[in-house]
Amino acid sequence: MTKRPVAAATLVPASTRAETAVPTPRNVIPDGCNMGTLLRVAVTVNVAAFILTLAVARAEVFPTFLGAAALVEPVLLGTLLVWCLLRRASIPVRAYVQRVLAWSAPALLTLLLLELFGMMGQSTRFELLAGYLALAFGAGAAIQHYLELRARAFSPAVTEAKLQALQSRIRPHFFFNALNAALAVVRADPPRAERMLESIAELLRAVMGDVRKLVSLEQELDLCRRYVEIEQTRLGERLVVDWQVGAVHPRAKVPQLLLQPIIENAVRYGAEKVAGKCEITVRVRQHGFNLEVFVSNPIAREPIQREGNQIGLANIRGRLALIYDLEATLETRVRRERFELTLTVPVENKPNE
Repeated sequence: MTKRPVAAATLVPASTRAETAVPTPRNVIPDGCNMGTLLRVAVTVNVAAFILTLAVARAEVFPTFLGAAALVEPVLLGTLLVWCLLRRASIPVRAYVQRVLAWSAPALLTLLLLELFGMMGQSTRFELLAGYLALAFGAGAAIQHYLELRARAFSPAVTEAKLQALQSRIRPHFFFNALNAALAVVRADPPRAERMLESIAELLRAVMGDVRKLVSLEQELDLCRRYVEIEQTRLGERLVVDWQVGAVHPRAKVPQLLLQPIIENAVRYGAEKVAGKCEITVRVRQHGFNLEVFVSNPIAREPIQREGNQIGLANIRGRLALIYDLEATLETRVRRERFELTLTVPVENKPNE
């Protein structure tokens, strides 16, 4: 009995398998422009500096900490700025070179500040300089390594799986209702039913597509209008949407299906739950580099329906956290029996690299 040759593809080294399971990000330099990165690094560095001050200076802790902050804070902000510029430059070098650049930034800035402001006397210059530089280099290496491990944990494959899981929760009930609405008008108004089916096809194509895909804001709004048209067929004159779209950069892009779930949430817990006419306001504005979306809809008085509204918002918040980290905000409030939602996202931010 002859042995079958083992396929070469099955003989994958352990290191390669590990790299496939947890891939190294293309850019391992921390994103100093990201608000989440900025806050995590700033809090970590300042807490570590305070703990180190407690350990070194048993008396006059706060004056000593303030003196150290005169060096720590400029180095911290400068390092974040350098990391931001290096990240945006997308230098085509290997990961280990990127790591060395990220580690060296705080040490070089520390040296520059010490030389520029003469913060060290001649007598102690050579005794403490090496210690300062080693501490800055070690801190940069530790922070970069932690953020790289965090990026691995939220690698594209894992992030996409989580996004797909979140997005799948909005699919079933809408498509069943939309198809039933199309069937209801297919005999009475065939052209309208045809338009509805075309809109359903466009929505289904978007749902089945890449959830990380960036599309133009106009394309996303067109998708939302198609969705509203479908729901107006089902709900009739009860559903009225006031579109207030201001001046937005023509090349502004957002992740696909970012706004549609918000409007679906307003219809689901507004028009479907409130008796009589339901007026939904959708206002889109651009403020600098941020896009602001405001949605207002009437809300039922029953607590169970308000709780259901929050469950739908938890799904939206989960997707925003995966795409934008801390750079997106989602604020809600109830005022005058209306539920108001304000979403703010960066206009040109890429959800994934």
